[in-house]
Amino acid sequence: MSVHLVRHAQTTANAGEATDNHADIRLTALGEQQARDVVASITQPPDLIVVSPYRRTLDTARPLIQAHPHAAVETWPIEEFSYLAPARADRTSPAQRMPMVTQYWQRADPFHIDGEGAESFAQFVGRLRAFHRRLWQQEGHVVVFGHGQFLRGFMIGLDDGFADSREAMRHFREAETAQPVRNGEILAVTLPPPDAAADEA
Repeated sequence: MSVHLVRHAQTTANAGEATDNHADIRLTALGEQQARDVVASITQPPDLIVVSPYRRTLDTARPLIQAHPHAAVETWPIEEFSYLAPARADRTSPAQRMPMVTQYWQRADPFHIDGEGAESFAQFVGRLRAFHRRLWQQEGHVVVFGHGQFLRGFMIGLDDGFADSREAMRHFREAETAQPVRNGEILAVTLPPPDAAADEA
C-alpha cells in the first residue's frame, strides 16, 4: 500500500477572510489552481480517494477525482481539529480569533471542551488513532485530502505515538506552528502498522 496525504488548497479563510460556517468554506482562485496542480504531482493512479466532510477537501480533490473516475471516493471523519466553539468562532477572521486560540493553547488541558460543537484535544487524538487503524486496512494507492492540523497531528503520532497527555498537547502545538502543512502540500507516507503501545505513548 502507498499513501499520499494532501492538505486542502487555499481557502477564503486561509486568505484572512471572516467565515461563518467552517464546514462550507470555499477555495480561492489560487486554491483552485493548487487543486489542479495536485493532479500533475500525483502520477500513480489512486485506488481510493478519501475526503473529509468539509467542502474544501472535496473541492481540492475534485480534479483528481475527474482525472481518475474509476477510483473509489469515500468520506471519512478526518475533519479539522475544531477546538473553539462555533458560537464564539463563527463570523470571525483568523486575526479576530487569535486571542481565543492563544488562551486555549496556554490552558493546555487535553480534556477541555470549549463549548457545543468543539472538540477536546483528547477527542482529536482519538480520531487520529481511528484514522490510522482504518487507513492500515486499505489496499493499493490511497490519496487522502485532509486538513493542516489533522495531517500534522497524524505525522507526529506516527513518529511519537498518539498520546493525549498535556505534554503531547504542548508538543503538538509547538510542532504544528513551527512546521505547518502548507495548502496543497503533498506528503508521501510509509505507514507502519497500528501499535497499541505507541497509541498509548
